[in-house]
Parts: sequence; structure tokens; C-alpha cells
Amino acid sequence: MSSLDRRTFLGSGLAALAARGASARVWTPADEPELPAPKYRLAMNLELMFPRAMPYEKRLEAAADAGADAYGFWSHVGRNIDALLEVQQKRKLTCASITGAPRTGNSSGLTETGKEQAFLDDLAAACAVARKLGAKNLITFVGRKRTDTPWEKQKEQIIAGLRKAAKIAEEFDVYVTLEPLNRIESPQMTMTLVGEAYEYASAVDHPRIKVDFDIYHRALGEGNIINTLEDGLKRGLVRFVEVGDVPGRKEPGSGETNYANIFRVLRKRGFDGFVGMEHGTTRDPAFAWNRVKQLAGL
Repeated sequence: MSSLDRRTFLGSGLAALAARGASARVWTPADEPELPAPKYRLAMNLELMFPRAMPYEKRLEAAADAGADAYGFWSHVGRNIDALLEVQQKRKLTCASITGAPRTGNSSGLTETGKEQAFLDDLAAACAVARKLGAKNLITFVGRKRTDTPWEKQKEQIIAGLRKAAKIAEEFDVYVTLEPLNRIESPQMTMTLVGEAYEYASAVDHPRIKVDFDIYHRALGEGNIINTLEDGLKRGLVRFVEVGDVPGRKEPGSGETNYANIFRVLRKRGFDGFVGMEHGTTRDPAFAWNRVKQLAGL
């Protein structure tokens, strides 16, 4: 082949690749019209995609401006709940979740012997705030691992404490949704695998104790996302789902996690709870909202 022919051949090949690349695009739900319509709702979390110094009521206004009609946040401690409620009512928003036991869940929880009542009082205070805001999901941790207490004793305390927590949740008409974190970022925590949360919820066997399936933590810490998600959905254990991509914990579509397949599963299984957007953003909240909404088929 002459040098001229070779240049012509290479040029045509590169042109073809460029044309293919230009036409390539991300999967959208329109590509699978036979999928069941989504039953879930998105809820923008007020934590990671907003400036740290920004008041929460201002964050809520910004979330509404971005298009959100539901939201969640972490601890109620130190927050102006009345101001949040005023914005919520004015903008016709739904509060989907807050943290359960924000003072103790990440520390003594139910794993430290003798601290059960402190955990239950902490949870009850959060339940009262949740009821005021109309939130149904209390995203809850159950404590750090103890080196001074045998593991079987800690496990007994977790299950016994959650049985009491279930009665509190029932009284306030809310749900304790257990959130396992991940072994990479939070090795000190008791729950770092979703199977552990499933085990506790199954052992308690109460309709008010469920699981928050946080896909960011599952992707970072254990993988096998679709199998474990489907397992929890089939067993009726997963009440709340949270999203965030790996690496970076930004909006779905920014990293390696196949959110198209994950949302397929949620649609096929008829998941009708909230999907919490607990992540940062590569651009701004409106971009994140629209990106997740597109992937979710909403």
C-alpha cells in the first residue's frame, strides 16, 4: 500500500470512528419503552451539593429552584426546623428523610452496654422532628464496634434495642431505616455490609424496621449491587434507596456505577419509595437533579 493510500485509509477509518463517537449517547429510559413506569420519587439531599455555610432553609429554596419537589437532610440538631417547615410549605415540598439518633447512632448507639436508653431518647427526639416535617424515613446507624464487649453481646443489644425502637417508630408513624456505611471510609462502624442490615431487620421482624440501600456505599465497599438490591426488594426489607457515584460521590452518571441498570431493577421491581440524592455535583444542583431525573425515567 502506498503512503498516499495508507493516509487515505487511515483518514477514512478515523473519520468513521469520529462519526460513531459523535452519534454515541448515554442510555435513556426512552430506549426501553416496555419498562414499567417508575413508581419511586427523587428527593434531593441538602448536605453534599451545597456550600457548608449556607443555611438549610436557603438550601431548601435552592433545591426547589433546581426542580426538586422532595428533599432530605441529616441531623436536625442545630437546624431551624420552623424555617425549614415554612419553606417546605411555601414551595409545596415533601420531606422524605432525616437522620435517626443523630447524637448517638454514630458513636455509642446500641453497641455500648448501658447506653440503650440514650439511643432510644435520641431516636424519639428525631421522630418528633420527622413527624413535624412529615418525613417517614429515619436513616439510622446503630453504633461503633466495641473492643471491650464480645461481638455476640453487641449483636444481642442491637436486636433488642431495635425491637424497642420499632415501638417508638410505630408511635410516631415513621420508619427506622438502617443504613450500612462502607468498610473503606467507616471501618469503625458496626454496619458496613448490606447483609448485616438485612440480618438485623429480619431478626427484629417488625414492619417499622427497614433498610436504606445506599448505592454509593455498596459500590465502594462491597459491589454485587444488583443482586443484593434485588434480594432486599424481594424480601420487603428495602424501604429507601440512596444514590451517588464512585469515585467522587457526585451525581449518577459521573462515575463508574451503571445506574441505567440499577434504575431498571427499581422499575421492574415496582419500588415505590424515595430515591435520595445524597451526593455532590460536578456542576450545580439543577444539573444534578436533571441528570438523575433523566436516568430514573422521570
